[in-house]
Amino acid sequence: MVNKEKLNKKRFWYPPEFELMLDYLNKNGKFTAKFMINTGARINEIRGFISNPLFDYQRSNVTLTQTKVRARLKEKIPSPRTIPISKSFFRELKQSLEKKNRVLSTNAFNIALRKACVKAHIKNPGEFSSHNIRKTFATWMLSLGVDGFRLAQHLGHTPNELAKDYATNDVFNHRDKQIMRSILKDLPDRIR
Repeated sequence: MVNKEKLNKKRFWYPPEFELMLDYLNKNGKFTAKFMINTGARINEIRGFISNPLFDYQRSNVTLTQTKVRARLKEKIPSPRTIPISKSFFRELKQSLEKKNRVLSTNAFNIALRKACVKAHIKNPGEFSSHNIRKTFATWMLSLGVDGFRLAQHLGHTPNELAKDYATNDVFNHRDKQIMRSILKDLPDRIR
């Protein structure tokens, strides 16, 4: 059966629905989603990292070596990106790699994500894909006061791309921001 709902690349997760969706993912789906929400990385960037993990133990940074080519910037070869992650996710990531957790392919993750949305009774599950977690990451970071220029660098975008593709009004209440901070820990402070 073909999914008739159209992907909504502007859609982001509200913190309570993100937590609810996480509860319905299997172990590898949860690992993939947590990696994405804690880094803003694309699945293919994460899969590249997992195959060749580069950690900066002193600074709690990771280096993504398989990044997207930015044709708009006339880039021919993708540039590796070193990004900070929260200290707690840094520990969790190292443990997950020791346990041999794996990152799902984009297609497998999108299927698992939509099934989790259905089980969690989240409206319009067909609107969601892995890209919406990247959008959520950017939206949450901006809402928590992270500088747009620094966030654009973190995501591998120009500030104009960030403004066009990821910026949104701050629609979160105090409780939403508390949940964001419980998920992201010290990451917003590390990107500022």
